[in-house]
Amino acid sequence: MGAFNLRMCVLAACLLMASQAYAGYTMEQMCAQWWDTGYVGNPNDCSGWGYCSGQQLVAWGSCGANLTFNPQLGICDWSYRTPCKSNPVQTCQYATSPMYAADPTNCNQYYSCDGKGNSEVFSCGTGAVFSASVPECAWGPTCPQDSICEYMKNDIFVGDPQKCGNYILCSQGTGTSTSCESGYYNAQTGNCQPSSACDSSNSGTVTDGQFSVGDKSPTGTCSNGWSAAANLAADDATKTYRFVPDGVTCYGFYYCANDESTGIWNSCQTGTHFNPSTGQCVSPATFACTHNRCGNVPAQFMANVGTTCESYTYCAKGTTAQCPTESPYFDEVHGICTTEALPYAICAASNNDE
Repeated sequence: MGAFNLRMCVLAACLLMASQAYAGYTMEQMCAQWWDTGYVGNPNDCSGWGYCSGQQLVAWGSCGANLTFNPQLGICDWSYRTPCKSNPVQTCQYATSPMYAADPTNCNQYYSCDGKGNSEVFSCGTGAVFSASVPECAWGPTCPQDSICEYMKNDIFVGDPQKCGNYILCSQGTGTSTSCESGYYNAQTGNCQPSSACDSSNSGTVTDGQFSVGDKSPTGTCSNGWSAAANLAADDATKTYRFVPDGVTCYGFYYCANDESTGIWNSCQTGTHFNPSTGQCVSPATFACTHNRCGNVPAQFMANVGTTCESYTYCAKGTTAQCPTESPYFDEVHGICTTEALPYAICAASNNDE
């Protein structure tokens, strides 16, 4: 699973959408595919963990000082011997012997730790990706780290979120989608069964309960949204099609062949929102969407529109909170409260800017 195929795309859309920095799974999504109980790692926090039960994230927390959560073992371990998958610089600071660490923002790059607290970034070169489990550069284009197993325990079976009815055996942060010899895998029981447990909400097509990739738009969607949609260009030529926002989510849009066509719904890559003024998927901080900003974003907290980033939403619960007076601004890019006013578009926007 790479940044380009986490979401099924209309071909023209895929060609224009740039690969984004983060392509992965939230703790909630990991729990949803695991029938058993146990711990998973927090992709946004070196020491963070979550606890799954009944396919739900029921608890979360953090290891103590000088400890990093080891998701493959499901334990808190000393940081000097436990690579932090979300922060390679921190891994190198703690490493007591030379080692390599994956760059979570760019699968073409990796960090070389000298065992003395220092690090240096290297590139795998054109057409290659870094495989942390080996570790070495390998042929691309998919990134081995973009697996649901990346922050899950070794030797467990989980459902394939991209193909319901298949399963994945997690090992060292990776796994291969596999079909049952006969029948279908049921993520609720962890067993293969004769009948399919898949329905329209978990069939392997990306869905949020409102849309699935490939859904046709309501009558008039393309004609009503065509004039406001951005002109799209590629290879120095203006394209005849346009992308029209779905008007309900921050990350969904319709591919419209012309102003009289029936639009086909599509979704931005995980971690991005759709900006209708440019017709592109972008970092959420650079565009102030007024719908649910937690949707499609693997983050625990997201800043609220119209609050100069002094208010944020706790995505798992849908509740709103304020940063403390001494650090009043919430930096959603780094997930922290800070003393400095932030330059992001979301921080300057009002509720009427979309």
